[in-house]
Amino acid sequence: MNKQRKMLRERLLRSEILVLPGVYDALTAKIAAEVGFDALVMGGYSIAASRLGQPDVGYLSMTEMVQAVKCIVDATELPVFADGDTGYGNALSVRRTMQEYEKAGAAAVLFEDQVWPKRCGHMVGKQVIDASEHAKKLRAAADARTDEDFLLIARTRAVNGLEDAVERGKLYLDNGAEALFIEAPQDIRELEAVTKAFPDTILIANMIEGGRTPNLTAKDLENIGFKIVFWPCSALYVITQAFKEAMTVLHQTGTTKAYEDKMMHFTDFNRFIGLDDYMKLEKLYK
Repeated sequence: MNKQRKMLRERLLRSEILVLPGVYDALTAKIAAEVGFDALVMGGYSIAASRLGQPDVGYLSMTEMVQAVKCIVDATELPVFADGDTGYGNALSVRRTMQEYEKAGAAAVLFEDQVWPKRCGHMVGKQVIDASEHAKKLRAAADARTDEDFLLIARTRAVNGLEDAVERGKLYLDNGAEALFIEAPQDIRELEAVTKAFPDTILIANMIEGGRTPNLTAKDLENIGFKIVFWPCSALYVITQAFKEAMTVLHQTGTTKAYEDKMMHFTDFNRFIGLDDYMKLEKLYK
């Protein structure tokens, strides 16, 4: 029995929306857990940026993503939502992806219906595969899991219009998905149309700063009818900007002194990262 999956199922029974910060490594996972979130989401956009220094355009392999999932899962005791991209192949490939993500400890996984190589859902130039083909992939994923608490999420986009995305969502829910993520609605009207079409479904929204969906509050989305919301890229954007600013100070002045009041210092960081616990264990086994 996986404790994190049980935690997620219990949390989803509550009425208030579940807010998930996006994380991309063990450190960002520990930071988000320390703040007090109930769950985390790992997305390919941030993994591609942090591991490869490349955009989210299908460069990552299933093996690389599984490794990233495991590092994040091992860093905290929180449920982790994992990005399964398109499943990295046909229905049989999706079976293996599902099995590997389950073994890595993910509490939920998302599979999307984009043509490979895929790209971030808020980028232009996306294409989707035939809906019946993706439905078979989702059925294969559902059949492959051994833990019924492992949450299977279908992900699609309104590439061919919102009505098409809604029909795809209905088909995907009929083929094993328990939750639905229609990405990048253009306005509140489209967000409301999604929740109206799926009144009894676990629906997911995501807020990307500068993305195509209006940046609403979690409470706004809860009132519209969403059950889960991701902020998948905030950590990546904040850390990139902060590090760039700090390095600019260092480059221009030859020291970080002018930036120190914005930084966590040596002792505080060692405490946060768990050095005190390590020292206790070291004494125990001497």
